[in-house]
Amino acid sequence: MTLRTHKVYGFIWIFLLPLMLPSGGLCGGREEVLANGWTLDLLIERFNQCQGKSIAYDLEHPPSKNWGGSVPYFGMLLGMVEKLGDRAALPFLEEKSFMTNAPVTLRLRAAEAYVKIADVEESLEFMQKVYETQFIQGWWRYSLNKKFLEKVRAEEDTLTPETKKNIATFLLGIVQNVENSGEANDADRFLLDRIPEYANSRQRATLCRYANTGNEWVTNTYNPIKAHFDKIPPRQRIDLRKRFPDLPPLPDDAPARSPVKVAIAVGTGIVAVVAAWLAVRRRKVHETS
Repeated sequence: MTLRTHKVYGFIWIFLLPLMLPSGGLCGGREEVLANGWTLDLLIERFNQCQGKSIAYDLEHPPSKNWGGSVPYFGMLLGMVEKLGDRAALPFLEEKSFMTNAPVTLRLRAAEAYVKIADVEESLEFMQKVYETQFIQGWWRYSLNKKFLEKVRAEEDTLTPETKKNIATFLLGIVQNVENSGEANDADRFLLDRIPEYANSRQRATLCRYANTGNEWVTNTYNPIKAHFDKIPPRQRIDLRKRFPDLPPLPDDAPARSPVKVAIAVGTGIVAVVAAWLAVRRRKVHETS
C-alpha cells in the first residue's frame, strides 16, 4: 500500500467518525449537548474507543502522527465536553493534555477545555505543570496562556491574596525564562497593571534579552524596554524576590554552590594551608640543623 493510499484512508476518518455521533453532533451550549443524547460518560467512552483505533493507525502507517486525520472528530468531542462544563471531566482532560502519543493540536484542545472548566487555582496548577514539563510549547502554549490570563482577569475580584501572589510568581517566571517573546509580553503587560514596582525590577530587566533579536513587532516591543533599563543602574533595580520569595534565580545570579562543593573547597583550602605550614617548618628545621 502506497503512502498516498495511507493518506486517503486517513482522511476517510474525518468523514466516517462523525457518523458515529448521535444526531446533532455539532452542538450549542450544555442544554443542547444533553438534548442531543450526549452525557459526559458517553463522550469519554466514545473518545477512548476511537482513540485506540487512531493510535493503531499511526503505528501501522508511519510516518503518520495525526491519528489518521481524525483530530477534527476528537476536537468536536472535546468541545462538547467543554460545553457540558462538568468538573468530573477534569481528570480526563488532564490525561489527554499530556498524552505522549497524541497530536499537539488535540492536546491543546484538551488543555483549553481544562482551563475553561477548572477554577483559577486548579488552572494555575495545570499551567505550572505545562511549563514544567515543556509538553506544550510554541504557538500552542502561547495560545493556552492567553486563555488562562483571560480567565484570571474575569475572576480576579474573587481571588484570594495568596492566589494572586502565586499567579504573579508564575508570570514572573515566564518573564524571566521563556523563549517565546509573545508569552513574555502577555505576562509583562499583566504584571505592569498590577504590581507598580515591577516596572523597574530586575525581573523585568531580563526582557532586554529580546531587544534587537526579531521582527518589527519584537523590536518595537522590547527595544523601548531596553532603553528604559539602560537609564537605571543595576543596583537601583528592584529585586522582587523580597516580595515573591519563591521566584527562580535570575539569569545573572552567581551560581549557588552545593554543600558538597563548599566542603570540598574548604577542605582543599585547609590542606593547602597545612602543606604550606609544614613546608615552612621543614625549611626552618633544615636551616637550624
